[in-house]
This record gives sequence, C-alpha cells and structure tokens, in this order.
Amino acid sequence: MSEATSSARATAIDGQPGAERRVGPDDDARQRGNRLAKAVRNWFGRDEGDEATEEQPEPTVFHKIGAFLQQNLLEPTPAHYELVYGYITESDRRLVEAVDRAIMREGLLTAEAADLILAEVRTDMSAELLANLVDKAQATLGHIAGLAKQSGADAKAYGQALESKVADLETGASDEVVKSLVQLTSSMIERTQAAEHQLREAGKQMTQLRGSLAEARRIAESDALTGLANRRAFENKLRRAVLYARESGKPLALAFCDIDHFKKINDTHGHDVGDRILKFVAQRLASASGNNCFVARHGGEEFVMLFEGYSAEQAGRIVNEVRVDLEERRLVAKQSGEPIGQVSFSAGVASLAPKENGRQMLRAADQALYKAKKEGRNRVVVLGD
Repeated sequence: MSEATSSARATAIDGQPGAERRVGPDDDARQRGNRLAKAVRNWFGRDEGDEATEEQPEPTVFHKIGAFLQQNLLEPTPAHYELVYGYITESDRRLVEAVDRAIMREGLLTAEAADLILAEVRTDMSAELLANLVDKAQATLGHIAGLAKQSGADAKAYGQALESKVADLETGASDEVVKSLVQLTSSMIERTQAAEHQLREAGKQMTQLRGSLAEARRIAESDALTGLANRRAFENKLRRAVLYARESGKPLALAFCDIDHFKKINDTHGHDVGDRILKFVAQRLASASGNNCFVARHGGEEFVMLFEGYSAEQAGRIVNEVRVDLEERRLVAKQSGEPIGQVSFSAGVASLAPKENGRQMLRAADQALYKAKKEGRNRVVVLGD
C-alpha cells in the first residue's frame, strides 16, 4: 500500500460522536508546517499562543535576532544571522556603526546594505592565516639561528681537532695523523656543504614568506572592489596623521563622501552597474586628489579623504571640484547602453580641532555630511561654514 493511499484512508476524530473526516497529504504538510512554525517561535521566544505573565523573561539573543530580521524585512539567511548577531552582541564596533548609519539613512537595514556591510567587515585574509605566516617565519628564523649555532660549534670542534693532529705530527706519527687529518677535513667539508644547502633553502622560504606577508598586508588593507584602501587601512592612517599633525603643528582635514541615491541605482540598474558606479567614483576621487590626500572606501557607498597639511576650507574646494566634475557627466550602462544619467555625491568636511582625536574629527565630518544630505544632496558642506 502506498504512503499516499494510507494517508487518504486515515481518519481523525473531531470531537463529535460518529463524525469523521479524511486526512490527505495537504493535511500532513500543514501539520508539519505548524509544528515547524511553533518550534521556530519557541526557539526565538514565547509562543504566540502562550498566556502572557506579568513579568516576561528577558528576550534571548535569538529572539532579538528574529525580531530585528522581522522589523527590517530581512530574509533569515545565514549571512543575515551572522550580521545581526554581531550587531546585537556588539562584537564588532565597525559593524555596529555601519548598521546604525544604514538604518539612519534608509529607515531600516536593507538587504543590499547588509550585504555591503558584511563584505566590508569581513577580511579576505583571516587572522588565523596571518598568524600561520608569522609562525612559519619565526620557525624559519629559528632554523637559521640553529644552523648558524651548529656551524659555529662544528668549526670550533674542527679547529680543536686540527690543533691536536698538528701536535701529533710533531711527534712523528705522520701516516696515521695525515690520514686522520684527511678524514677530519672531508667530514668538515661535508658538514659545511650541508649547512650551506640548508641555508639556501631557508633563504628561499624566507623570500616566499616575505612575499606572502606583503600580499597578506595588501589584501588586508585594500578594498577588493575599488582597489582603494579599506576602512582598516584608513583607521591606521588616521592615527598616524593625527599624531603627525600634533607634532608638526600642521593642519589636517577629513572629507566624508556618500553617493546620492545609491540604492535607487542598484534597484533600477542592478548590482553590476552599482559596482561599476562605485569603482568609477572611487577613481574620480583618487585621481582628482592626486597626491594631496589619502582616499579610502569606508563602507558601502561611503568614501573618506584625508588631507594632510590642508585646512577644511582648502580640502572642501578640492572635494567640490570632484563633485562638479562628476555631476556634469552623464553615464551610460556599458553592456545595455541604457542611460544611467547623473550620478552625484554629498560630502562633509571637517578639520582637526585642538584637543580633538581622529574619531571626533570623523564624527564632525559625518555631521557635515548629514547636513549636506538634509539640504538636498549633491553638495559639499564644510563644518563651520
């Protein structure tokens, strides 16, 4: 008898004497779905059917994740769980700030913004891999040090043995002594050749490790899409620039740039076009600034420009030149030929104030950017203007 036939012939009692109804495959599926839904609700918190008590227990992390996903209309994918878990537990300050900014900008965390944030906070070069490279370098250096120590000990032993045999030559036992000297010298030559071979191999390994570490550093500090420095590299640069500005007394300015209506570009033309827009804007910012500043992708459609030796007013003029150049262009999708139209960005600029740190300067530039957005976008606002 088939499973379907067995299900079709099953009966269920509905509470009325003699009343029966047939239960089919759809009923089984519905029951399984109800059980699954109940299990999910229990996993994330209190079942909707449970009676409320006067004192409800503190929502679990999983319940908070579920509520966040529901509020922001996000699919319960593993990537979204990873992002929201990091946000709720505040395990990564950069992630929390990026999510807060996305919510402030759009009113909720969109799937596009979530993907961009995850791509930014993840690094292609894991800390574990970097640690392994360092361990290998240390092991190789230890091996080289051991070879040098052993070679020194061998040379010392050879010298002592040679002195002893030379003393024996003076006593007249020449044949045996000469034979011993030949054997001793041959042994020392073999040891020296073996040590030289091992040192050459160790040198090759160190060269390879040096290249791997350089590549690891490049990957860890660059944005894969635009080729610009990433947020990690920017924060390191910002710390050094602030210290230098303090020591030298020279000005320091920072511009925070954000592409206008970027979500609309993605929704209208697709993410491939959106990625090309990001790369195009990155190239314009980098080329227009020349060697005057350090340009990095801060996350999503946001870029930062660090101007050493420039006031906020001077930096603002440079950023505005880029903005004007960009707004005068009319872009077209390369593959489809469909016009994209005008692409613009808004920017906020601030300078390093006395007794202020880099994060405070960044926050000031962010406030100026928010003002530029609020005033209509496609403009540069310099703090203090």
